[in-house]
Amino acid sequence: MKLALIAGNRNLPLAFLQCALRDPELEIIPICFKGETSPRIKKYASKIYWIEVGQLATLIEILEKENISQCVMVGQISPYRIFKQQRWDTLMRTLAKRTDYRPHSIFTTFIGYLEGKGINFLDSTLYMNDLLIGEGQLNAVSISPETSADIDFGIHQVSRYVELDVGQTIVVKNKAVLALEALEGTDNTIKRGYRIGKRNCVVLKFSKKDQDLRFDVPVVGLSTLRLLKKIKASALVLEASRVLILEKERFLKAAEQVQIAVVGTKRI
Repeated sequence: MKLALIAGNRNLPLAFLQCALRDPELEIIPICFKGETSPRIKKYASKIYWIEVGQLATLIEILEKENISQCVMVGQISPYRIFKQQRWDTLMRTLAKRTDYRPHSIFTTFIGYLEGKGINFLDSTLYMNDLLIGEGQLNAVSISPETSADIDFGIHQVSRYVELDVGQTIVVKNKAVLALEALEGTDNTIKRGYRIGKRNCVVLKFSKKDQDLRFDVPVVGLSTLRLLKKIKASALVLEASRVLILEKERFLKAAEQVQIAVVGTKRI
């Protein structure tokens, strides 16, 4: 099968390629975004296309040229590029006028348009099930009564917050919400929470109510863990079966070494 990988930023597209290329019958052609997709993607593919964010007409031309009808969209596009809509072509601007500026809305419209042209979008976790978070505590770290209380409090709060489709991460301590994520992203939310609560915060990351896994799956990786170590967080709580951990085994082992509990749980 021939598959187009519409590759966003950071390491998730690379993780997808590492997993998907285990299938010898799969030919993957990445379509990458200048200023977003990691250049390291060259390690995994011999043929790569580079376009600007918002060049929908060019993307369609590539799919037609390669005779591709199956796509997967993996990795984030920086929210500010969605909000500013710089260098977007006429077709993409026309589609954007049909909806609001939330990335989820833009990408839903984008995918809907391509599917109307016969392009099928696959679930982005299709080849990455091993990286999905499980349920329960995932490493051997002792959890204090105070942290346990904050985890319970945070689960109730984040379960409601993600219903708003504003962000996916919250930071809590002493049964108080210190920071809620918006367009600034997970890392900036964590830093903001730390400025108020200092050490022993609990960070929670869930998916939104109707998360469309064709283009949007919450992810944490070693860069997130390094930040949690720096602020001396006590726990990271992730929604079971809805959040991916990049380099999962290494991540959990490293979290255990710095005494950060990693917990998977369902929403309330």
